[in-house]
Amino acid sequence: LRLGKPVSPAVHLNTALLFLAGTGIRLVWIGYRGVLFSGLFATVPMMVVQKTILILATFLLLLLNYDSLKKHPHLPELLMLILTSLLGMLLLLSSGTMLMLYLSLELATLPLAALVNFDLGKKSSSEAAMKMIFSSAFASGILLFGISLFYGAYGTLRFAEIPYAIKGSS
Repeated sequence: LRLGKPVSPAVHLNTALLFLAGTGIRLVWIGYRGVLFSGLFATVPMMVVQKTILILATFLLLLLNYDSLKKHPHLPELLMLILTSLLGMLLLLSSGTMLMLYLSLELATLPLAALVNFDLGKKSSSEAAMKMIFSSAFASGILLFGISLFYGAYGTLRFAEIPYAIKGSS
């Protein structure tokens, strides 16, 4: 591939499919427990199974729509939004704190709102995206308020410490 030369849509789609297949195969072989970034990211074997299911579902979604996606004029943007939303969902599964839960939830839903509005020719698509953004902003505000109340009451945001904090405050 040379710079300046347009890449065919099939190359973008095939690259995304190969990436998802490779990631899914790698996740099946990991199967370990681990904590990273001082508990911000935690994983257990069951989370790996759930992540594999999400990746395979995304892979099947792209594979089933392969022919129609090849003809889409904005395929790279579409694939980037799908993969970014998938990344948010994968991080959501492995979040070890409420802060990571909130950030990964936002990372998963904002690209979905853009995907809802991806049919640029329809007015109903834009309306649905605006409704989704407004309801998401409202729900996000309520979630942040609840997290702040929880932190004020128990003094922790880590999921592993929540049972001890609740038991100790009784």
